[in-house]
Amino acid sequence: MTSQTRTELASTWPPTAAVAKAAGHERKSPMKAIREKCLDCCAGQPSEVRACESVHCALWPFRSGTHPYTSARMKNAPQEQVFEESEAA
Repeated sequence: MTSQTRTELASTWPPTAAVAKAAGHERKSPMKAIREKCLDCCAGQPSEVRACESVHCALWPFRSGTHPYTSARMKNAPQEQVFEESEAA
């Protein structure tokens, strides 16, 4: 089998697992991929990811590598209540 060119790989839409592997990617969760992108954006500095102020970035809520909207990941109840009260004001 001949290796595909970058253009050939990019033209496969949607990309399949085989195409991703051929492009050099390994299997990973979307949350891990988002965390890696945030680290890339912040020059590999976890402290900069934590301090990120790009609140309009679509990845910002996920930058810790956890999903903020699932019940298992919700912050403690008092903290959520304070946030909801501030939103209502």
